Amino acid sequence: MRKISIIGGGQAGLLLGFALLDKGYSVSLYTDRSPEQVLNSRIPSTAFLFESTLATERELGLNFWEDLVPYGEGMHVDFRGPDGSIGLTVQGRLGDLQGQALDQRTKFSRWLQEFPRRGGKLVIQAVSVADLEKIAAESDLTMVAAGKGQINAFFARDDERSVHSAPPRNLAAMLLTGPKLTGDHPWKRVPFRPLRFNFIAGVGEYFSLPFYTHTRGECRSFLFEAIPGGPMDRFQDAKDGHELLEIARQVIAEFAPDDLHHMEGAELTDEDAWLKGAFVPTVRKPIGQLPSGACVMAIGDTAVLNDPIAGQGSNNAARMVRHLVARIVANGNAAFDAAWMKDTFETFWDESASYTTAFTNALLNPPGEPVMTVLGAASQHPPVADAFMRCFDNPRNYWPWIADLDEARRFVAERTEERCAA
Repeated sequence: MRKISIIGGGQAGLLLGFALLDKGYSVSLYTDRSPEQVLNSRIPSTAFLFESTLATERELGLNFWEDLVPYGEGMHVDFRGPDGSIGLTVQGRLGDLQGQALDQRTKFSRWLQEFPRRGGKLVIQAVSVADLEKIAAESDLTMVAAGKGQINAFFARDDERSVHSAPPRNLAAMLLTGPKLTGDHPWKRVPFRPLRFNFIAGVGEYFSLPFYTHTRGECRSFLFEAIPGGPMDRFQDAKDGHELLEIARQVIAEFAPDDLHHMEGAELTDEDAWLKGAFVPTVRKPIGQLPSGACVMAIGDTAVLNDPIAGQGSNNAARMVRHLVARIVANGNAAFDAAWMKDTFETFWDESASYTTAFTNALLNPPGEPVMTVLGAASQHPPVADAFMRCFDNPRNYWPWIADLDEARRFVAERTEERCAA
């Protein structure tokens, strides 16, 4: 039985740990917080999982909340001017690719309890360099999924693939409950439970998603992405979640006033249901060399850290887990050496992560002519809108049309012609 060690108890680390246990490997997982500490902490994100990620969790029997979490059935997107006026609206259904958003405190605390029950070794400790040396020496393969942790210093920034040198957005998020936020169809102009997107030119974005937390049940998450120094960039001085919520009301009143009525009676689901901050999206080299010369491999956000604007963090982690498990199994009894690590990551980058990163970066900039061609058609033709939204499940499906005007026109024509034929 080959021994694999994973540093990090988030989406990538835990999901990979369970998947490898399912394949019969001996797996040790190291994390610096106990299940109780995770459950009673500040929210780490507002991750939304699309169907392919949910399917991976379902196959591993980790979908403990699937019957409780409300489904996001489609997306309603308003493109606004800086005065809040709506210039273009696109509304599309996800169909069988709809997804769910679950509080990661709820999820990871339960998964950490489940991991040793399935035969994994769970170690609650902060991993130092000396610890990492010992772990790597005792393991056939050691992988680091430390998110934004200091241990990431072992993995060099890939300057060719990392386009950002500063945070592209200042972030604020919160979980809210209220009489006009939950239920089947509380949103005007939307005939389904939506992921609600607002893109405000020159200002930033804000998103509202159907959500579930152990503290209050069904609720909605709100994520604000402010262009640094711009008129929405006013969250960072908030001292607590209540101040953050008041700023959110002001921002919505100014930049999306038709949405403000949803905030009537809204309140935080709990005192820790908020976050704020900023980070630099970064792609790192996949191999970290320890002082002893031993090699460890970056996975998840340690390898590819994107801005949350496209909702791809946990979904990218799940896609990488599927890739890693296949490559680990295929490697048999051969060494998990630097050459294997590099080839495994490069294959994943070429087949998947490069598209996810490019799509995420594209959303941080004004859309080009190919995208505007599709969005314009999507605002008039539901089949085009549905097809556009369904690509979120796997951003590779946005290519080639996202970068090629002729392909964009073909993408539109195929879907509008189908409708006419029907």
